[in-house]
Amino acid sequence: MNDRDHFSSTTISESLVKEKFGNPLYYYNSIGSTNNEAKILAANGAPEGSLIVADEQTAGRGRFNRHWSTPKGSSLAVSFILRSKLSSPEISQMPMLGGLATAYAIEQLCNTSPKLKWPNDIWIKQKKIAGILVETSYTEDLPEWLILGIGVNVNSGPLEFTNPYYDASCLADIIGHKVDRVNLLQQLVHNVGLLYNQLDQNSIREEWQKRMLWKNQHIEVIGSGHKPIEGIALGVEINGALLLQLHTGDCIKIYSGETRLKSN
Repeated sequence: MNDRDHFSSTTISESLVKEKFGNPLYYYNSIGSTNNEAKILAANGAPEGSLIVADEQTAGRGRFNRHWSTPKGSSLAVSFILRSKLSSPEISQMPMLGGLATAYAIEQLCNTSPKLKWPNDIWIKQKKIAGILVETSYTEDLPEWLILGIGVNVNSGPLEFTNPYYDASCLADIIGHKVDRVNLLQQLVHNVGLLYNQLDQNSIREEWQKRMLWKNQHIEVIGSGHKPIEGIALGVEINGALLLQLHTGDCIKIYSGETRLKSN
């Protein structure tokens, strides 16, 4: 049985029987975007815990609407529908939660320790392996639902990669053998459930910072249309903001942007 045959609605459902999330499960052989489908389902009343999974994703998106390819039979493209813990501080921690849950799952199965690149990427050996995309719907300024989207390059790298600042790879190329996607998904869902119960604590931020890529190193932050800002990456705030120490000694908070290591 090859991995593609193994990765099915039945095998995934069986692996998630004891998990907090994953019921109902919406499985697709091929879909444009799991996040887009999750938003439609959420708007139509799909409950918290709903999990959208696709074997192939043809129009996946990352931040800044970058394309995230998920070739058939090779990767994970999943989205969670969340409703209950939706206060502003907790919403702002969701990218950290997604990154940490993904890093834990990879570490548990692949015997390698991923790093977390602010704001929402998972890296191994200086290459991007996975990414997080969080989208929220508001009604009269109150959050109605949140979609936590996670994409992982498992057994093949991206067919195309549009970010000029760094390379991407896949777990199989890094660890030297293929990874069972059902097992990886089960670990991912399990860790999302565990961390979701910790959203009102400081532990997610603390654990995220332990894995922070380029912590205490000289980086630059590229914003949309703004001049890059250089400084030392000190860590993150509880709300997910990047703490950057400027050459003047001042410390500023940055809420969005692209980070890269600054070569001396």
